[in-house]
Amino acid sequence: MSKKSTQALIKTVIISEARGKFKKCQICQKEFGIFHKEHQCKRCRRAVCQNCATHHGPVLGDAGFSKQTHRICNTCKEESESIKKFIEQYKIGLGKDTFSIDWLKASGLTVDIAKKEYEFAQKENDRAKDKGEFMKMKSELQLAMIDFWLNLNYSLREFLFYLLKDLELDQLQQQICRVLGAILLQYPEIGYGPDQVILTIFLLCFCSEASAFTILTILYSEVIPSYLYPLNLRRTPYDYQHEIDQVLQVLEQGFKIKQSELQNIKPFVRTRITRYVLSLGINFYQFQTSFYMINQILVGPKTGYDNFIKCLAVSFYQQFEDIKIFINAQEDAEAQILRNVKSTQCEKDFLLTKVIIFIPHKRVTQSVVIQRSNEKKPSSQIQPEHNRDVKVEIQIKTDQNMSEYAALQDKSFQELRRKSVEVKATPEGDEEKANLKQYIEKIEETLMLKHKLVTELQNRVKELQNQPPQINNNQDVDKQLIDANEQLRKRIQEQDIQISQLEEQNKYSNKLQEDAQEMVTSIQKSNKELEQQLETSLRTNKDLYLQIKDLKNQSSQLQPPSPMTPSREKNYQINIALIQKKNEEQLQTQIDQEQQKIVQLELQMNQLNKELLGLQQLNQDKLKIIGNLEVRLIELDSTKRENEKLTLEIAALFKKIEHHELVIIQQQEELEDLKAKYDQLSKQHEIQSEELDQVRIEKRQNLEEYDRKENELLLIIEDLKNRLAEMNKQYQTTSDQLNQSLDHNNQMQNLVQEKDETIKLLEAGIAKGVKKIAEIEANHHKQKEDDRKTIEELNQIIEQNNQKIKNLEDNIAEKDAKLEEHKKEFKALKIIFVSLEEKWTKLDNDHKDLSGQHQRLIAECEEWKRKFNEVEGEHQGLKEKYRLIIIEYEKVKENTNEKMNELKSQNDDLQRKLKALEDKHQLLQNQHQALLDRLEKETQNHIKKVGELDLIIIGLEKKAHEYKTLSENQKLEIDNLQAIIKDLEGKIAQAEKDQQHRHQQLLVQITQHLEKVTKLENRNSKLELDVLELEKRIQELILYNQDYKNEIIKQDEKITILIKEGQTKESEIIKLIQVIEKQKLDLIDYEKIIRELRQKIQELELIIVEKDKKIVEQEKSIKKLQTLLVQFKTLSEEMAQIN
Repeated sequence: MSKKSTQALIKTVIISEARGKFKKCQICQKEFGIFHKEHQCKRCRRAVCQNCATHHGPVLGDAGFSKQTHRICNTCKEESESIKKFIEQYKIGLGKDTFSIDWLKASGLTVDIAKKEYEFAQKENDRAKDKGEFMKMKSELQLAMIDFWLNLNYSLREFLFYLLKDLELDQLQQQICRVLGAILLQYPEIGYGPDQVILTIFLLCFCSEASAFTILTILYSEVIPSYLYPLNLRRTPYDYQHEIDQVLQVLEQGFKIKQSELQNIKPFVRTRITRYVLSLGINFYQFQTSFYMINQILVGPKTGYDNFIKCLAVSFYQQFEDIKIFINAQEDAEAQILRNVKSTQCEKDFLLTKVIIFIPHKRVTQSVVIQRSNEKKPSSQIQPEHNRDVKVEIQIKTDQNMSEYAALQDKSFQELRRKSVEVKATPEGDEEKANLKQYIEKIEETLMLKHKLVTELQNRVKELQNQPPQINNNQDVDKQLIDANEQLRKRIQEQDIQISQLEEQNKYSNKLQEDAQEMVTSIQKSNKELEQQLETSLRTNKDLYLQIKDLKNQSSQLQPPSPMTPSREKNYQINIALIQKKNEEQLQTQIDQEQQKIVQLELQMNQLNKELLGLQQLNQDKLKIIGNLEVRLIELDSTKRENEKLTLEIAALFKKIEHHELVIIQQQEELEDLKAKYDQLSKQHEIQSEELDQVRIEKRQNLEEYDRKENELLLIIEDLKNRLAEMNKQYQTTSDQLNQSLDHNNQMQNLVQEKDETIKLLEAGIAKGVKKIAEIEANHHKQKEDDRKTIEELNQIIEQNNQKIKNLEDNIAEKDAKLEEHKKEFKALKIIFVSLEEKWTKLDNDHKDLSGQHQRLIAECEEWKRKFNEVEGEHQGLKEKYRLIIIEYEKVKENTNEKMNELKSQNDDLQRKLKALEDKHQLLQNQHQALLDRLEKETQNHIKKVGELDLIIIGLEKKAHEYKTLSENQKLEIDNLQAIIKDLEGKIAQAEKDQQHRHQQLLVQITQHLEKVTKLENRNSKLELDVLELEKRIQELILYNQDYKNEIIKQDEKITILIKEGQTKESEIIKLIQVIEKQKLDLIDYEKIIRELRQKIQELELIIVEKDKKIVEQEKSIKKLQTLLVQFKTLSEEMAQIN
């Protein structure tokens, strides 16, 4: 399969196998070098060092585990072991109910209810009326399965390999067809998409068929929004803006990522979120992380989709830096997410996102789409109150109550914490906070309305672009468009008014901020003055201390100047002691008073510091709110511009449609001729495909016959080999027996020679001793008997050898007969081989004929292309003629339009002036009211400030009375403050006078504008009559152009059909070329097989020749044995004669 097909059906993460991309190890982040070399994990394709990839083992591929061992990184090793432990721990098997029990319980269902619903759905499948989506699924399922196995990631592949060991793929395909077929036949509104195949396979790993069916109904009724159904996506495409906003909201609020950093990740989220959302994260993460996401969806189906979006945001947060690095290579970023996102870390980070609440989006997730009014559906999601288990419902209610109680506790705790942290604010600060909160709520409401309007406009534009133009009711369409444009203009005007109000509120907030800053500066000044007073008091204290020390030193240094009487001396000492005591008491009182004043000043300083902190916090909050408001105002401006662009695009589209309508009329006739020619070509292609199918069938039959005969030959050769082995064994036994008999004959010859020697001795000794003749005769008789016995034994052995020789001869005759039979079979095989060669030559000739036909077809296609080019040239000539006609028509039209435009421009100018005057009038009224409100508020604030200043003056007067004894500097400061207060009162009086004067001027201007408005209304009534006459003329022109539009629409449709047919024909021609190339490759393979068979036959012939030679040698050896036996017989006869 090609990569294009896989991308069209099944979505996957593309992992590049190239090396040298990374300079560091992707696990330990150490740089590669001479002593720290780069390696690659053959499972996940990471660039790793030797320390991070110490394991070697087989790697799972498309055909199973590899025979050779490869390097595997430590993380992959741990993950594969965890997958095995997960399967063993939970006893997971394909088609078994394991985790599905908890998933069904979360929706108030059981396995028995699921089985009943599934059986009922299987019974009603035949009654289904709409089978279009089911047939589409059935036709594309095999291709989707092939793409699924090719595009699985390494983690899911390993998990499914362990589950699908004993199960065949055809059984799995049948299960998917049953489950998905039941869904599509019961609820055809959902539609079919290839992502459903991945989802059903993943669910079948933890569910039976019945529970998988019910869980799919739960997903499409409670979790997945209706605008993400495959059928709705095919009809009206979706931009996924809501999901993008939710992901960015989680990253900003949950993980405190700044807007400037989020701008870097936005392109990745926009382009890649569709892949993650449609497949629910399956095949984009490791097995355990994807299981964690599916579990989060199904454990709480009501919040399942929001939990899934949060999980996506968590995964993007974990690989935030990698996404920023690979922002221009998004496939590499996806690979990093697949490798590094772990389920354990996702669980920890997911807790931070529980507090986040999403803005509600208009979507249909309940039984609105699934349930049909005409048919009764027994699904538990459509009618949950009838089928749910009571115990499970009670558990769900208790869980919900517990979760609500926990949420309330969290909120109360957060409020207490917030109150404990906040500083005691002034009543002015509380009022400002309340105003700001109301202001923020209004802004959020306006932004929500703006966002909804923009989304509705975009959806409307897309619907207009996708909808085919109507033929009969063009007047109604134009009226609808005019009404829609007027409504849009009204909405835009309302939004402009809201924006102006927001700007006024923003100005008000700026003024509040300025007042707060003035208050802060005044408080800071008072703090500085108090600090200066403290410093002066401390200095005076130091001076007093120094004076006391000097006095003490002086008293100690005093000596009696002259001798006195003891009574005078006593009186003098007593007076000195009294004076010292008085001085010390005065100093101590002064010191105590000053210390008390210092303590009071410190308390005042602390209070002022607290107030400063509170005001600073309020300032920071205001600045944040103002920043958010500015951002939102910028977004509103951008949405305005987008709306204007959309209106311009709509107008441009209408112009293009009118232009294309006239062009398509002329192209229709030319394309009909081409269609007929294409039909002829398609018929010829069909005939050729049938012939090719017949040739393929004959090839297959010949191959089967050839394989059968080849197997028979192999069996015969094995039989011959076995028989030759037996013959060799028998030959060895006979040769051993013959050797034994020869040895025995040699012994007998030696005995005969010895006897000859004894006879010679006897003949020589006859003369010497006659006495011993009797003894010799007795010995001779004994020997004779022994010889007779030995001869008899030899005769028996000879008879046995003769029998064995006969048996050998019989065996040789049988083998000769079998050899003749094999020769006959070999001749038959030669005949079959010759017939195969003839067939091959026929096939070769057929292939040549097909190639010639293919070349002819190519030549014909080129001729058709040339003709098509000629037709296109003619078409261009007609276009030029048409262009000249249009130019003349446009000239006439321009003359009429100029007059119309002049009148329209005059009318528009008058209307604009009217609108401008009305807007100005409204603005002036609003400004007048706002000014009055502001004056009232400012007067109230000024009164409050004056009261506060009075209180401050009273406090300062008290302090002045207290500090009169200290210094004259403080008196001067008090005088300055009184002067400042007088200046403020004078400014307030002047401001009130200025406001009254402005109010009078505004009233005069309003009266003048009203007089102008009356005059303009009279002019407008006259112009409206002229506009009505012009509109009548425009309607006549529109009726004149309707016929042209209808014909252009028809020709557009025909052109699209012809283009599609041309594309299909080109794809069929490409497929035929591929088939022919495959046949060439098959023929080359056949030639190789035939050559191998010829070599085998030659080898067999050589083996048979060698066996013939061996048989001849055996015959020669047998003849030699026979001659030896004859010689032995003659020797035995001679021995008998000698005896």
